[in-house]
Amino acid sequence: MHREQAKQELAGWLLKELDEQSRRERIAFWFFCGFSEADPQLAALPPALRMAVMRGVEPDDTADPDLDPLVHVSLVEDLYGVTNAYLVQALNQRGITVAQIEGNPEPMFACPCCGYLSLSSSASYEICSVCFWEDDGVRDEHTVSGPNQATLATARQNLAEFGACDLASVDRVDRQARERYRAPEAPGD
Repeated sequence: MHREQAKQELAGWLLKELDEQSRRERIAFWFFCGFSEADPQLAALPPALRMAVMRGVEPDDTADPDLDPLVHVSLVEDLYGVTNAYLVQALNQRGITVAQIEGNPEPMFACPCCGYLSLSSSASYEICSVCFWEDDGVRDEHTVSGPNQATLATARQNLAEFGACDLASVDRVDRQARERYRAPEAPGD
């Protein structure tokens, strides 16, 4: 199975499994962000839904099935950069037998805290789903990162101790993220 097809298929399953709160949050995010007609994420949406997103008026009924294409696009985006092994495993768990995925994962950047290839860009304030570090561009271990309010050295110690860059982020870490993204290579690998 080709990688894009696998991501589409898995997103369809994830859409069916999505709880009401997560669905509501995904939809709210899209209406909050303020997309324009030129945004490639909107291209896959039906015209009426695309216009609604661009107007930014969040719908009252987030359970409306007319919003499914929006949620589906969001779920596909979440699969950006995941390993092919993760796609195979996730599809097989859902009864779709796949031996291998054709195509390479999208290029990802290493999180400066945990080292996982979990960021779609570098130093752009993206939050790592593995450790919840916000990548503001700080690379010096002893410089305090503004958004994280800690040094990388402290965040790495916290990560080793309780699985997140700080204690407040433990519940926010995606528990499957370590399976989804390529792990940091050990020196000499």
